[in-house]
Amino acid sequence: MRTPTAAAGSPAGRFTADGVGRRPLLLISAGLDLGGGGSALLGRLCVGAMATYAAKSGVELEVLHLGSALERSTLPIDKNTPLAEFGDRRATLARRVITRQVARREKNRPRPLIVFDHLGPARIQALLPPLMRSPYLVFLLGIECWRPLSWDRRRALRGAGSLLAISEHTRRRARSFTPSLPRAEVLPLALEERRPSGEADPQLLARCGEGFLLMVGRMASNERYKGHDQLLAAMPLLLASQPAARLVVAGGGDDRQRLEGEAARRGLGEAVLFTGFISEATLAILYQRCLAFVMPSRDEGFGLVFLEAMRAGKPCLAARGSAAEEIVVDQTTGLLVDRDDPEALASAMVRFWRHPEESRQMGEAGRSRYRERFRRMAFEKRLFPYLDRWSRLGPVTAGTEES
Repeated sequence: MRTPTAAAGSPAGRFTADGVGRRPLLLISAGLDLGGGGSALLGRLCVGAMATYAAKSGVELEVLHLGSALERSTLPIDKNTPLAEFGDRRATLARRVITRQVARREKNRPRPLIVFDHLGPARIQALLPPLMRSPYLVFLLGIECWRPLSWDRRRALRGAGSLLAISEHTRRRARSFTPSLPRAEVLPLALEERRPSGEADPQLLARCGEGFLLMVGRMASNERYKGHDQLLAAMPLLLASQPAARLVVAGGGDDRQRLEGEAARRGLGEAVLFTGFISEATLAILYQRCLAFVMPSRDEGFGLVFLEAMRAGKPCLAARGSAAEEIVVDQTTGLLVDRDDPEALASAMVRFWRHPEESRQMGEAGRSRYRERFRRMAFEKRLFPYLDRWSRLGPVTAGTEES
């Protein structure tokens, strides 16, 4: 059967095998750099998913991001996919995105479906009247929407075709700050499937040894929510029961010196090792060698580090009432505790030591859960229906415009 073509006088759209016209795809990212953390990881997941969808649907894909120049080989796109970086030049990016929408409409060509991997760049859409906008999707990551929003952020959210929160926790907290927020749907993150970058540090690995508790997280003086202080408060209780216990704290930040001082004040000595910034290759080995992963964080929008630990087959300790509840299954893949209760934290960590077989079983259950729910293919499967719906040419029900 011959693939349909656009009718005379209609927008020059691309038709798929089922005869449905599709818009080109445009990803607007806050940055795709490998060192960009969870936000950049989401961007790279979107690149891969949209590239796969574009290839299957026969539509074009363009990628614009606010980061620095990238090696194309770090992204899952072919050499012909347009890729442009803007080095934090937000006004320049805004002009490009507006031009992509206005020029296509003036030429009677289908405007692209735009995916924003962060609320910040999505404010561009607030500058356009509704009739000039492409359909667009916006991801909600967490802290950027857990506060009262400016008019342009509110307008960008209300005009979106779909809002995609990376966790139910993120969706619920966002609504508490913006009660008029259109309904968001939950689309959990996943991990990439690539080799860890960098070289392993053999000297550090020798100092860490094996069978330790591992925490991974940035130590920032303006973001003291990850649980460093709570773990240090629980360590004396843990050592009273398990004198050989050790905690390895991976990550850097301007709060490290204060935390090291707090560890010294509590007399923890060599029981706590702060590694500073480490390579992905070193971190991957630390996951393999640790007894369990511990991070009683309060304000994660999702919690990718739990997935990294689960991928390595390690049980996790996380904070009850946090986004980690959607990743860690209490008593099955790890333990959920009250993060502000030092005795509860210490008791959970003691349990990992006293019951090694149970810990191993929790780790294996976590690995199975990761493989079933949090691999890249699972992310693509969850995103495709939204791309399918909003890339269709013809009438669609977009977000509600703010009055």
